[in-house]
Amino acid sequence: MIKGVVFDFDGTLIDSMKLIYRVFNDALKKRGLPQIELDLLGRMAGRPIAEIMRLKADVSESTVKEVQQDMFEGYMQYCKTDCQLLPNARSVLEELRSRGIKVGLFTTTPRMPLEVVINRFGLEDYFDIILAKEDVKTKPNPEGLERIIREFNIRKEEGLYVGDSPADILAGKAAGVKTIIIPTGISTTEHLKEKNPDSMITDLEQLLTYLD
Repeated sequence: MIKGVVFDFDGTLIDSMKLIYRVFNDALKKRGLPQIELDLLGRMAGRPIAEIMRLKADVSESTVKEVQQDMFEGYMQYCKTDCQLLPNARSVLEELRSRGIKVGLFTTTPRMPLEVVINRFGLEDYFDIILAKEDVKTKPNPEGLERIIREFNIRKEEGLYVGDSPADILAGKAAGVKTIIIPTGISTTEHLKEKNPDSMITDLEQLLTYLD
């Protein structure tokens, strides 16, 4: 029986990945750096920004930080008005809470912009624990997922991890937690299947069938 569910955020609960793609390339263009193709970002989604940038150009740490800052500011600006919850996200969170299942959030989004979006949609009361970029090592490192499972005080087989990217699959596998993938970000179904997730769904409501 499932006693805890951990979610990724962008692309899993929030329809924001194309926005992230746009603000990323805006920040690169501003500095005359090569653009990141959508397919490449889909394959690398969830990985550190520095790692993605260095696939295209040799950049300094200071340039990486400048690009990150521009991205976070753009994310906050646009998500105040443009981001939307993905279909059935709220109803699934409500159902999990009504069943007494613990709910966690494990994301590479920094805490400040994350809280802007969570507060905008009134999601703060749905999560028992939230781990953002500053809190743990970046995916696919499983540290964040393992920490949430420990704090839930449940066994790994009593937990589920739900994400939308190859990095989510790798983190889930490394943590030994069953990982369910939904292709609602920018990673294609083919990208995701390459990493062999435990299961794939097309709508968050299908997650409820995995709880018993």
